[in-house]
Amino acid sequence: MAPKSGTFNAFELARGGGVLEGSIDLESLDRLADRVAEGPAQVSWRIEGTTDGAGRPALEISIKGEVPLICQRCLSDFAYPVDHRTVAVLAKSEADADALDAASDHEVLVADRRLDPAELVEEELLLTLPFAPMHEDACAPETGGN
Repeated sequence: MAPKSGTFNAFELARGGGVLEGSIDLESLDRLADRVAEGPAQVSWRIEGTTDGAGRPALEISIKGEVPLICQRCLSDFAYPVDHRTVAVLAKSEADADALDAASDHEVLVADRRLDPAELVEEELLLTLPFAPMHEDACAPETGGN
């Protein structure tokens, strides 16, 4: 069976220090659908093969952009800035992941198959976005036709 287009071998990327980058339309990410406000929005991403401090293969995942969220205080849309970077140590299996999780300060990613960058970006956004988003400052006052 041929690999899915756009997927990559994480261990090969880490070993070669390769880089993948692009941007993604948030409306294409199904698991984010109920977390973001409607409308077009894109974030840029970069996945770089690297190693952690102990020399284990890893991926550095970076995401930048603005995500449209709905303030849970005033229910209006606002742009939530995202500038997220994480290092994920690669595991060959779930058992390997359990052992690495106990020995590493980084996230652990099971890479027992070819990975899809969109899935990694979506997962990182789900971990990064606030559960109950609110404006950082006080909510804007309502403007009405008075």
